[in-house]
Amino acid sequence: MDPHVIELPRKIVVGKKVIRDVGKVCRELGISENALVLTGTNTERFARDMEKKLGMNYQENVVREASSSEAERIGKSAEGFDVVLCVGGGKVIDVGKLVSFRLSLPFVSVPTAPSHDGIASERVSIKNGDAKHSLACRPPIAIVADIGIMKKAPYRLIASGCADIISNRTAVNDWRLGKHKGEYFSEFAVDLSLHASEIVIRSANLIRKRKERGIRNLVEAIITSGISMSMAKSSRPASGAEHMFSHALDMMGSTALHGEQCGIGSIIMSYLQGDDWESIRDVLRSVGAPTTLREIGVSEETALEALLKARKIRKRYTILDHIRLDRRKAVEALRVTGVSGN
Repeated sequence: MDPHVIELPRKIVVGKKVIRDVGKVCRELGISENALVLTGTNTERFARDMEKKLGMNYQENVVREASSSEAERIGKSAEGFDVVLCVGGGKVIDVGKLVSFRLSLPFVSVPTAPSHDGIASERVSIKNGDAKHSLACRPPIAIVADIGIMKKAPYRLIASGCADIISNRTAVNDWRLGKHKGEYFSEFAVDLSLHASEIVIRSANLIRKRKERGIRNLVEAIITSGISMSMAKSSRPASGAEHMFSHALDMMGSTALHGEQCGIGSIIMSYLQGDDWESIRDVLRSVGAPTTLREIGVSEETALEALLKARKIRKRYTILDHIRLDRRKAVEALRVTGVSGN
């Protein structure tokens, strides 16, 4: 077997008010000079809080969009830095991850909302022109997750994070199909991915009430899911046909959140896989995540087109290949599961 190289974060800090410890974490990792701080328009106040106790020279840059051109813009002025500190949501972390990868710099993930598993993974979802691509970069050298901040995030983002992790169930089912086609498969990565999903399912009530224990469980599940992808050197443990459906919707102009689309995609794919799709629907409802197209502003016709296009989003064997999904089966899946709202 060829060598399988696994890169993982060297330090993970989860707790209240830990955003002020980012500088300390960097110094413990041998980084103490110049930092490029990336943040978003809605998260600058958190970056300011971090910068007060950073103890390093820094330059702040606001990320405007999750695109390759934005990463290029920021990278052009990023000379003389030792680390990229990403303070924000998925857009900021994805762009920072790509900037750090292109410049061969370590990056520290400082998430402000538990909206998806990009917090800890080596994958980025980035727009290049009109299309969105999933690219392999490197995982963060450290993750500093401030529960106090993430607990106060808009609940829609929290529910989206739950849905993204719950969808691991259908992703793993798809990976098992790929295994039978000779694809590399890791039982260890699968166990991590499914454990993360189960933790969120069991914590649904605590999360919905914004209890600290529930949000902590969600954050740690998101991190675990990201680590499962690093273990597999692939997004396979947490990304199957439900994610391909989400990417297809993005290409068609959907403005719903990534996790929201993946959650609904997971209901559909679970039905097509012959699995217990009702339990996925019910747990999504219990955490306040959307379960119908109407809730995310997508028409049935758009969803049908996305389902039929999803198989070609990337070369990855999934249930969509296994059953050779056609329009009739797609319509049936949307209507039997109630996703169409009809």
